[in-house]
Amino acid sequence: MRKNLFTFLSFLVFYISFGQNKNIKVTYFYPKDSLQFNQKFEDLEYNYEFKTYGKTTMIVHCESAFGVFDFIFKKQILKLSRILDYENTSVSEVFDFKTKNWKLTEDSNPYPTTNTEVVDSINFSEHNLYALIVAHDHGGIVQKAKFQDFGNVVYWPEFDYPNCSISDENKDGIPEFYLSYFGNSDGLDAKPYKQIVYTLNNKNIEKSKATSHYPAGNEEDNYHIENDENWKKLPISIQKKSQKLIKNHKLRFETN
Repeated sequence: MRKNLFTFLSFLVFYISFGQNKNIKVTYFYPKDSLQFNQKFEDLEYNYEFKTYGKTTMIVHCESAFGVFDFIFKKQILKLSRILDYENTSVSEVFDFKTKNWKLTEDSNPYPTTNTEVVDSINFSEHNLYALIVAHDHGGIVQKAKFQDFGNVVYWPEFDYPNCSISDENKDGIPEFYLSYFGNSDGLDAKPYKQIVYTLNNKNIEKSKATSHYPAGNEEDNYHIENDENWKKLPISIQKKSQKLIKNHKLRFETN
């Protein structure tokens, strides 16, 4: 009887521990939460590597039996400009990061001489995107992966934040990292929406990518999706999550 009871209790402890190890806890932190983040995690600042990668726009924090990770999204702004439309004229301005003020560009029209309100405005941002996956390791931070895409005057990449996340779709206790972004640009070339999945394999990270292409004017272009070879090897449950993110973006893109 005692032997059977011991066997049952041992199985129960194993079952509970195994079940707990399968769970992951995910928390999102935005710039408004930076103070809370810094107080909670002493070994990592919210604006981690600010001088190298720019300001932090979002952190997805993950705690799992496999490890503790942060998925850090950054935007390094290179230039801000805008066009202000008045009733009878328009002016072009650029932001001066030293003085924190807007000023006229060299080729701009002068400001209107009378007090007239701005009728409309168009803002432009030249920036680089970065995303870092870091692991908490014995009181320190280890960078595991880095994403980067550089914008310019005619190319404006933007993270699709609602479709950037961490989850465990195949329920193996090991988190996957989902990064989604849209590469908008000038001209008639198709616009790419890229859905990237980072998976952990024996503490190493593998990158898989699916890309949907949105026609932008060229008659021969049509909407289609391309999956790289790594993506094709992902477990079905992870592929379905990636496909769902692409579908979500397409629905929003078509309704806007």
